Amino acid sequence: MFSKKMFQFILTLGLGTALIAGCASGKMGDIPATADPRSEISKLEADINLAVTKNVDVLATRDFNKSTSYLSDAKKELKSGESQSEILDTLRAGKGALIEAYAKSGNRESKAEGLFAARQMALKAGVNSFVELQDDMKSLDSGLSSKSDNLEGTNASTLAEYQKEYVDLERRAVILSQLGKIRANINGAEKNDAKKLAPVTFKRAELSSKNAESIISTNVRNPNGYQAAVNQARLDSDQLTFVLATIEQNGRKISESAAVRMVQQRKDISSLEKNILDNTVRSEADQLALQNENDKLAMANSANQEELSNSNSKLLDQQTLEKARSQFSADEAEAYQQGDNLVIRLKKMNFASGKSDLPAASLPLLSKVLDVAKSMNSSQVKVEGHTDSIGSESENKTISESRATAVATYFKSNGLSDTKIESEGLGFKKPIATNKSKEGRAQNRRVDVIISPSGLVQ
Repeated sequence: MFSKKMFQFILTLGLGTALIAGCASGKMGDIPATADPRSEISKLEADINLAVTKNVDVLATRDFNKSTSYLSDAKKELKSGESQSEILDTLRAGKGALIEAYAKSGNRESKAEGLFAARQMALKAGVNSFVELQDDMKSLDSGLSSKSDNLEGTNASTLAEYQKEYVDLERRAVILSQLGKIRANINGAEKNDAKKLAPVTFKRAELSSKNAESIISTNVRNPNGYQAAVNQARLDSDQLTFVLATIEQNGRKISESAAVRMVQQRKDISSLEKNILDNTVRSEADQLALQNENDKLAMANSANQEELSNSNSKLLDQQTLEKARSQFSADEAEAYQQGDNLVIRLKKMNFASGKSDLPAASLPLLSKVLDVAKSMNSSQVKVEGHTDSIGSESENKTISESRATAVATYFKSNGLSDTKIESEGLGFKKPIATNKSKEGRAQNRRVDVIISPSGLVQ
């Protein structure tokens, strides 16, 4: 009935005695008559929460729900002053139901390890803490629960679709945890006429948020890969708040550029004040220095105008990124910013197994990438080939190199002859998903095209 791993786990819960005594026939957990009801309620609650991390709630939903129901009843009985023996009886029934749930779970999880691992990653990402995701998670769990009795007989493609949806829920949860407040801030600013009052600052914040979302989507389990983009989105969002507030404070009668200058002046003054206070008590000379700095800042209109002009230049770069993204459908490629470069992750190359010849069906996609590179006046293009972990390291490196070279050759032969073009095969050294599932391996088999705009050759 139990795998060795599951049996050992149940023993760690303190459920082993009741199980050995006859789980199949006994429905009551082993709790001493002298036990403290409050303590036992806490223990059962912890055991139930732990069972969720083992997917017991979807592998044996009916008995798991009985256990949670008994726990709820015990809490009500404690609150209403029921006798100790009655509360403990309820808790025994709850513990027994949890034992039954583990018994029915058995080794079901092993029938679809990748699927259940994906579900746990979604839970760890906090999917149930977001109202907008809870219904989707509940619906997905309900569907999986209905198939838990016969996982081995369930169509593989159906299980793969469940896994894909859990992976997507994880992605959405990470995006909400990182960008939820930023999005809310930008949406609120839009309702307060930010598009009209501060169009440049608003657009920068909006594009910065979208860029961060795209980078998170390709680095869901790698915070180091997306944190810089999230930080930039937060800074741009805060700047929008400050600029819009400054315009409002002045009766909406000043220009965006004037508001930007005023915000920068306040930041500079605040920084100077902090430095003075951090070093020593403010002397008369310090106050004079601060006054001089205020005077300089008030007269720095031309410098601030130049700064705003530079900001607009960066905005154009973001617009280029957005234009590049619009060229590809979701199943064709992803485009995102990496430092000063544009990365286009190709999803539909569909190389034949073990081959590096460019499939005819992939040529329209490569043509789109070529057009993007040309429109950016690219000075350098690097093509990286990646594989899954099936096969030896040397075999994967060789095939990834051949495929990257094939794509690079296409670019050289179709209009990028004057551009510096490099190719590299990385085999399975840089996976972006698990290699334990078919879907994860498919994501890892990819080609990344890294485009450097003019003047950014490494």
